[in-house]
Amino acid sequence: MLCVGVGTGNEILRILARNSNIKITGIDYSTKALKKATEKALSQGKTIQTFEMDARNLDFKPASFDKVLCIHVMDFIENQDTVTGEIFRVLKKGGQFVITYPSGKENIKSGFSLFKNTINFRLNSGGNRFLTLLKGMIQMLVSIVYLPLFLRSKRKSYPYDELNKMINSFGKIDFQIEEKADYCDYIVSGIKQY
Repeated sequence: MLCVGVGTGNEILRILARNSNIKITGIDYSTKALKKATEKALSQGKTIQTFEMDARNLDFKPASFDKVLCIHVMDFIENQDTVTGEIFRVLKKGGQFVITYPSGKENIKSGFSLFKNTINFRLNSGGNRFLTLLKGMIQMLVSIVYLPLFLRSKRKSYPYDELNKMINSFGKIDFQIEEKADYCDYIVSGIKQY
């Protein structure tokens, strides 16, 4: 599996927890993030392969991966269609993918909504109330860090129809588009057919 924009490795830890046999390659533009991702995997007794790389020019042969994951990367990149084309280029025929794209509905209100949902989830999740509250407070602090992301200007986002058209322009791909309301993102998932 290729994880485009692996960051500090939070998503891959969840994947490795469910399937310890999966081989993960992570790329990111940040060497610090890649180091943290590697350390997190090692702390769980897992290993991942990481490369500092630009998602717009993936340095892998065509059809190199069975699966590609690209979560919350398109929010930060221009030329999203170029990155999407690179993902499909390195994905094998029959390979699965999940990519998120900003829907353009983000604003400070959605940032506070995400923050509020985090609090409500933690408080209503049961178990030891003190530990739950402590974990919730930590997650709230992390959520505050993300609030400025909702204030960024001039990001490329896609209306549903434009995103559908863009994905279809890459050939025979069986895909679906879902909207994730909390993050104001579209989740595009499917299988490369060609």
